[in-house]
Amino acid sequence: MTTSGENNDHRFIGDGSGAFRFGSRICVLSMALLVGSSAWAGSSVSDPHSVSPEFPPATTYGSTMFRDDDPRNHYQPYRAMPIDVTAPVELLLQKLWLTENQVGAYSAALVPELQELGAALFADGQYPDAIDTYRRAIHLLRVNEGLNTIVQTGMVEQLIEAYFELGDFISADDQQLYLFRVRKENLSPSDPQMLESVEQLADWHRAAYLGQLDRYRYPRIVDLIDLYADMAKEVEEQEGEMSRNRLPYLQGKLRTEYMLSVYPGESEEGLVVEAGQRDDADLPDLTKLRFVGFRNDNFRHGLASIREMRTILENDPDATAIEIADVMVKKGDWYQWHRRFAQAIRMYQEAWERVAGHSNADNWRRATFGNPLELPSEVVFQPGRMPLRLYHGAEVHARFAVSRHGEAEDIEILAPDRADNQPAVTRGYKYLRDMRFRPKLEAGDVVAAESVERIYSIRY
Repeated sequence: MTTSGENNDHRFIGDGSGAFRFGSRICVLSMALLVGSSAWAGSSVSDPHSVSPEFPPATTYGSTMFRDDDPRNHYQPYRAMPIDVTAPVELLLQKLWLTENQVGAYSAALVPELQELGAALFADGQYPDAIDTYRRAIHLLRVNEGLNTIVQTGMVEQLIEAYFELGDFISADDQQLYLFRVRKENLSPSDPQMLESVEQLADWHRAAYLGQLDRYRYPRIVDLIDLYADMAKEVEEQEGEMSRNRLPYLQGKLRTEYMLSVYPGESEEGLVVEAGQRDDADLPDLTKLRFVGFRNDNFRHGLASIREMRTILENDPDATAIEIADVMVKKGDWYQWHRRFAQAIRMYQEAWERVAGHSNADNWRRATFGNPLELPSEVVFQPGRMPLRLYHGAEVHARFAVSRHGEAEDIEILAPDRADNQPAVTRGYKYLRDMRFRPKLEAGDVVAAESVERIYSIRY
């Protein structure tokens, strides 16, 4: 059955390159990108004159609060393994000098020795010199073997690590984008290495977004949506609409929709757009317009990604009942996240029934619905490598109940003691009240869960 939310027309864009209706809406769209911590960060917006009058309430679960021991993932940010060091820096410098005198300064024969030298300099903590060395090696590869040779990717990863060690996140960001372009030029969209590269770049974008690397944060969301949508489209063009290789990219797009759903607005030093169009004010650029379109249709786009995943599996004769039930749970989670409780409960119950008769049904039901689980069900808001711009951290041990609607009730903060850390206790209460859970099911019925104990890390 289709919900009213699924039937809403896309108001500003039809697809990634759709036509826009500018006209009198320019000022309205400009108003949507307001500055300040209040922009899109409070409770649901009910102003009938707003661009999107029914935004879901924001959750603070994410960069400010996360569960370290979540049983569903063992997330570790990607870090490139260092290249083995074969000799001291001084010896490698002498060896390089001798080789360069023999073959010339632009020979590809210098690349292995430059790579060894870069690794030694990195190991010694001489990061600027390591960067210069790796960059020279990459330049020689580009001159001798072509601009986008895949051989250079290992050294580009080392460049990223060196820039990160120096705290030069902007340069590391540039190299991440370059690394992805090189791999995309050489790998098929269905290649497992390509998927790994996409997730590496996506996790970097996610960490940069949560860490507020950029003055304006919203382009990261647009980049993530485009990244996954483009890759899913490429697989479709090569293998057909029902290719299972589209599934990871559709799932990545859904993760991005979760991020978009609680977009907090820009910081005070960020984007400033006033209600009236002034002579000296810039018109909204294409990225701003697309972001507003994505933001307005966030709920519908999330459902569309889930619907595509289910359609692919239902057209695959090898798909199992558990695979299809997992996608049904994703839909229930998306409803739950947007506080559409009746639709979420119905979907959870249908997923429960879908696995009936499967040999692993009991284990799946226990893992999926045996205890309340924090949403989203995948790594979306857990901080990555980028330092978060927050000043305090604490560990909060809490006991609470979870209602049939997946909301924390009767919250008791067991630690820290209020006298020791009043701010952490206050925020622990606040964050838990905003958190959303997938509820517990017993015999296919959604039930309240009593005396749930969890330990969360909070940052503020």
